[in-house]
Amino acid sequence: MRSILRGPVPALLAAVSLALAACGHAARPAAAPTSAAAGPTGSPLSHDDIVALAAQFHDQPLTGGQHAPRLYRWVNDRVLMFLQFDNPDPAKATALRYVGVAVKGVFCAEAQPGGPNGGFPHFHRLDAPDYAHGHGGPPGTPGYWLSWVAVDTFTLKPGVDYQEAPTPAPTCGANVPKVDFAGPGAKALTGGDIAAFWPLFADQPLTGGQHAPRQYRWVNPNTLIFLQFDNPDAAKATALRYVGIAVRGRFCKSKQPTPDFPHFHRTDAPDYAHGHGGPPDTAGYWLLWLATDTFATHDGRQVTPGVDRQLSPTPAPDC
Repeated sequence: MRSILRGPVPALLAAVSLALAACGHAARPAAAPTSAAAGPTGSPLSHDDIVALAAQFHDQPLTGGQHAPRLYRWVNDRVLMFLQFDNPDPAKATALRYVGVAVKGVFCAEAQPGGPNGGFPHFHRLDAPDYAHGHGGPPGTPGYWLSWVAVDTFTLKPGVDYQEAPTPAPTCGANVPKVDFAGPGAKALTGGDIAAFWPLFADQPLTGGQHAPRQYRWVNPNTLIFLQFDNPDAAKATALRYVGIAVRGRFCKSKQPTPDFPHFHRTDAPDYAHGHGGPPDTAGYWLLWLATDTFATHDGRQVTPGVDRQLSPTPAPDC
């Protein structure tokens, strides 16, 4: 990288360093730039990009007269992934606002994933005469718990939106119904479904010799969304494990977006394994994972749908 310093400034810094050394003080190396993160920069989704993505989200999990302001896709028999644009009509949408998951459930506090602060603030009924009447419902009502992850800065910063359309759940006590309803169209992704997704998530935000175990897609200049399957090889993948976002940033504790972003990955590294963390103020991406399934990780952790704050943590340094 070329230095942004020009003119007499470098000579002045050198003179100051020599003076400090002469007085018995070790000269500290110049800090890395702390402006915008270096490396690849994304671009907003074009109209054609939005239409192509929207075409893969065609499931209708709600019944009655409901028309949701987001686009859904079943990824297994109990979890949907969704995209929410700035307009519910993809033909009129200009930007992606949220990516998220909806999990089959019932309207009981005991059944809310992760509890009241677990990142699923909203419950929507399976059946209602129209969408506005689908929020919440009587205790034990069947439906879906929703978790939104903002991908842009519009009313908040990128990350889990804990305040989106909250529906405080009632206590059902010993009368929590089983989640045994059939979601309309619910099914696991097939090999053909996965193959159709793969080329839509083909951006490469990492440099050097890095090959990430997930598929990325820029949605604006600073944020990528990603899909992480059970195998990084499209021909061998059988299930979606995570959907998430990566936000351009720097490796400093003060610059970690929230604890929901446990992992920092360097923009540039000789291989992927050497990209975790890095020296203070290194340029890269903060990652947030939203699990879409129930499974055991390679290290024995049991994961359930929702924010995975324990995945590949890289404690950030004070800068």
